[in-house]
Amino acid sequence: MAREDRFSDRLEFLRATEQELAGQIGQLRREEEYLRLKVRQAREQVRYYEGLLALLRRDYGRAPPLAEVVRRLE
Repeated sequence: MAREDRFSDRLEFLRATEQELAGQIGQLRREEEYLRLKVRQAREQVRYYEGLLALLRRDYGRAPPLAEVVRRLE
């Protein structure tokens, strides 16, 4: 009888552990999906700002020499 009780206790413990681990796996999957979304958004922002930078370079060409900038400020 004691052996069956130990087996039953062990089985109950393993089932509880399995449920806990399944919950943790679900949480980690949600976190992974959230991080994938954030990475995708960050990449989109990088592409956007790279595009703006390319436009600025095209429209304004090279930056004037420092002496020219200072002269304009005077």
